[in-house]
Amino acid sequence: MSSFKNAAQAQRRTHRERSQPAHRKKFGLLEKHKDYIVRAKDFNKKKKIVKQLRTIADDKNPDEYYRGMIKSGTVDGKHKTEKDNSLSAEALKLFKTQDANYLQVKLQAEKQKILKLQNVLHDTRHEKVNSHTIFVDSDSELESFNPEEFEAPVKREQQPSEVHKALCKMKKQQYSLLRLRVERAESLGQAAAKLKLQRTIAASKGSVKKTVDEETGTVTYKWRKQRAR
Repeated sequence: MSSFKNAAQAQRRTHRERSQPAHRKKFGLLEKHKDYIVRAKDFNKKKKIVKQLRTIADDKNPDEYYRGMIKSGTVDGKHKTEKDNSLSAEALKLFKTQDANYLQVKLQAEKQKILKLQNVLHDTRHEKVNSHTIFVDSDSELESFNPEEFEAPVKREQQPSEVHKALCKMKKQQYSLLRLRVERAESLGQAAAKLKLQRTIAASKGSVKKTVDEETGTVTYKWRKQRAR
């Protein structure tokens, strides 16, 4: 019986799978039915997952909040979660102390530079205006005296030279530099004060209440009174 079956199979025609036509070679191998089954299963699986996620999103409370929202998101269509690189309280306190020391050093350096510039420059806003007194011999000469004719040659002699113009330009630049350094010192002082306040709040014990003045925007902190033991 087995020999008869083998003989029948030997005479049976061999069927070959159809290959991709020559004009469609650029599309790769021709997809067979078994390939379609794998692709269809994968598509239906993803479709089911998307449907489940859409149902969860529809049933979700809009006011719900959890910390994972902050440290996760989509990048180029892929969901990614940020790693928790938070420092301990002791390490954070050490870093803030170093930052405060750095700000104090930079602030002192800026103050020294400002003092040096102020010593070089002088305030021209309160300078005394020069006056020129002219004496005449008689009243008739006083009546015929013309100040413009007298001041014309003096003004021509007092024309600002190139050196004077260069000095005025340099002086203006130094005043601009002084103004920038004063602004930088103020910003450094504000940053140092803010960091000092954060360190004070972190080191303090008890509850702290933060209040903001709506008119001025000033922030104040008030500690709850505790009974001394």
